[in-house]
Amino acid sequence: MLNKFLKVIFCFLFFSSPAFSVVDESSSELTKPKIKHYQGEILADEIIKLDDTIDGDSVEGVDFFDDDKLDFKLFSEYTFAKKKSIKFNTGPIDELSGELRFKGINSFENIDDSMTSTYPFDINAVIESKFYENKFRFFTEYAFTRDTSNLDYEFFGKFSNLFIETNFSDAHKMRIGTSRAPIGLEGSMSSFSLPLINRAQISRNFGDAIATGVSFLGNSKGFEYNIGGYSSERFTQGFSDGVELIGRIGYQPFYKSEGSYFRDLTFYTGADIGHRQSDYQVYSAAINYEYKKLLMNFEYAYANGSNGDYFVPDKRQGFFTTLGWNFNPKVQLLLRYDCFDPNVNKSGDFNHEYTVGLNYFIFKQRLKFAVNYVFKDNRAINSQTGAIYFLTQFYI
Repeated sequence: MLNKFLKVIFCFLFFSSPAFSVVDESSSELTKPKIKHYQGEILADEIIKLDDTIDGDSVEGVDFFDDDKLDFKLFSEYTFAKKKSIKFNTGPIDELSGELRFKGINSFENIDDSMTSTYPFDINAVIESKFYENKFRFFTEYAFTRDTSNLDYEFFGKFSNLFIETNFSDAHKMRIGTSRAPIGLEGSMSSFSLPLINRAQISRNFGDAIATGVSFLGNSKGFEYNIGGYSSERFTQGFSDGVELIGRIGYQPFYKSEGSYFRDLTFYTGADIGHRQSDYQVYSAAINYEYKKLLMNFEYAYANGSNGDYFVPDKRQGFFTTLGWNFNPKVQLLLRYDCFDPNVNKSGDFNHEYTVGLNYFIFKQRLKFAVNYVFKDNRAINSQTGAIYFLTQFYI
């Protein structure tokens, strides 16, 4: 019954849409002011926040001195910091841009008194175009290194983003296509903009989802929202498994209070309700807080069945909190406590993870290095392990 009801709502959203759209990651970027740059240098006067998204990571508007000599600083800025684009004075296309994104993670984990080393890496290609006086945007991101051998349509399974977006106003948008589903704080974020190298456990179990559908999102008067209908089948594989409704709403009660300790305090609530093999529901509540150099967030989620990367029928729950401190705009220290219950009906099987991380941003997320240490205490199998991760990330 739930599956039929959701299909009716999904079809209404899909066919009643007056235009197409999608936002890369978060609606909070819709009204974010542009960063100003001086000639020949990137200003690093803004800290990286816990909820920054891939849209906010692109550094644009950089001017360069007309200098005949080779300047390594300017060369590195042009290579990594500046998005490569072509602008058109006439015609429907206003701007066309593209880039390659690389992220490599070298991990060393002590398992059963033996050291295991891995080096997974991601290479993604991005193409973006803006047209009709920037009223529409087409965005696609293709993950060359994603393993899709278990999918029916391997080519389409490699798309992390494939959408068209339109603006109703400066603060409200609509989208249609494939993108990351807005499930939870980190579940909504691209893997290239996570505060720590790995997602929190509830994010990677409940919210690590690439979905196809129609959604509406915006930011106005302290409220932000991202609500839509999607296919419950992941990675652009079709609509045969069922459909789902996903919604996330945030409220910043003191957004007008300039200078207040609580101006950047935001409360979130979210839900993912759908059908895939069976009905499932995921509910979450979160808090994000920022004050000067201090960053904090908290999130709890409960799932009566879930459909992240794949469907799991079990009742599960989890919680994490992250504490951050920005020594300056380039160096950031993060601490996290993360717990996850893989089956609510069983006792004594919590997974605990304790993480300390250090980020070094050269050009925001566009050129970044990080190191994380994670201590894992898995009560289900009575195992305790430690792991260290080194990340290298850049866009060119």
